[in-house]
Amino acid sequence: MDNDNMDAEFKKAHHFIRTYLGKDQIYTDEEIQEQEKANRFDYKFIPDLDFREYLEHVSLENHRNNDFMAAYPVIVKDDQHFLHFKNQQHPFSVLWEYQNLLYQVNFNINKCSQPFDHFFEKNYFHLTGVMDSKNNSILILPYFNEIRYYKEFSVFCASMFPDNEEDSDNFIKKLFYFDTKGRFIKEEKGHIPNRIPGIAFNEKENVFTEISLQFAEKIHSHTVYTIGQEKRFSLVNHQNEFLIDGFYEKIFVNDTLDSALSQSENNICLHFFADKTKVKITEGQMVDQKKSWVRFFDGHKKWGILNHHGIETTPEYDYLDWTYYSTKLKAFKGDFSWTFSDEFNENISPKIIGDNEDLYTSAGLELGKGKWGIINLKSEIIVPFEYEWIEELNPELYLANKNGKVYKFDLYNEYSDWKRPEEYPDEHAVAGGEWYLLDLHGNIIKEISLKEVKQLYDSESTKDLDEFKENCGVLAYKF
Repeated sequence: MDNDNMDAEFKKAHHFIRTYLGKDQIYTDEEIQEQEKANRFDYKFIPDLDFREYLEHVSLENHRNNDFMAAYPVIVKDDQHFLHFKNQQHPFSVLWEYQNLLYQVNFNINKCSQPFDHFFEKNYFHLTGVMDSKNNSILILPYFNEIRYYKEFSVFCASMFPDNEEDSDNFIKKLFYFDTKGRFIKEEKGHIPNRIPGIAFNEKENVFTEISLQFAEKIHSHTVYTIGQEKRFSLVNHQNEFLIDGFYEKIFVNDTLDSALSQSENNICLHFFADKTKVKITEGQMVDQKKSWVRFFDGHKKWGILNHHGIETTPEYDYLDWTYYSTKLKAFKGDFSWTFSDEFNENISPKIIGDNEDLYTSAGLELGKGKWGIINLKSEIIVPFEYEWIEELNPELYLANKNGKVYKFDLYNEYSDWKRPEEYPDEHAVAGGEWYLLDLHGNIIKEISLKEVKQLYDSESTKDLDEFKENCGVLAYKF
């Protein structure tokens, strides 16, 4: 039997049996340890550059200047990417974008540990890095098995497998933090963070902040977090210190991150972080937030807008909704109630479903009598309250309906879990009436037919408007 071909585990077992039987050892402890060390996967990058030398070369301690940028040149040939390093070209694949033209990249390393060679002779191992496509360079060299980017913290966390059995048994990895300039910040052991890393980088001030928080309901910034306790919420900083007193049903943080609105029962209060003061500003229920404004309704079910100083828009409307422009609101005056509609279920629902047998709608609800208009935050009327429905066609035009009927419903897919019945249906439809095209000042440009309405939505006027579509108000099916 060829002893050199025996793996370390076999030699250790053989060693144990001979020792138990009182026989001499065939393999020395040093020999077994050397073979175990040789069988470990070698985390050595293809170019001849020591890992510790690399970290020293890009460390924050050596590059406090904000102008520094780690840059290892990339060459693109025939749509293939190569890292040009020490007069050699190393191919790599470009994966997904982290943010702002920073991409994850994979390098193939066809060097495996000995035990795996027997089963996967042709298998390739991947090491991961980060490419800066704006500067056409590698920002973080591929020494790592995983790299995550934390947008709110402006840092990368790269992980390596452990180099000892105890850490391996506990799934503890070696972690290395880098900023968005490729500077190495610090090293630690642990599990790669899911949402909150151990450090954050302030790109404007070029400073780093240590973080002592592991879990949060919502991340507002690297210094402000919402935490939860028994379905109530509070705010803490990066050192896990409370910014406000107590826990509340709802919390909305100001864009400037220096104050927040809270709701407990019907009391709406304003909190200032600097001195932890708390002031009651009104009574009612907060709904949602857009930038620094919060929709709410008072005890009379009248809707208004709060800012982080008090009431911005007096609650005098029967409903308010956001539009693309956060300073303009879609407002309703009248009976904002919804009642069951046979007309929708018999005539409108079949048109929405069409020939798609997988789709079906909930029971339709018809909006009560009233009129829609557009106002600004000061309650100045932009589009008069003359319409049964108003929506935004694009950032420059409104589409309005007179004398039509408005319905609300939910749309389900019979064979998918992507949509479940909800307490408050969120799809809308408008049937009948006349359609008008309006400018942003509420002036009627022209009356248009339903056919022309549908042509407008298929025209260039609504193309390439992803950001608008994500932030505009409610759109409706039209019949």
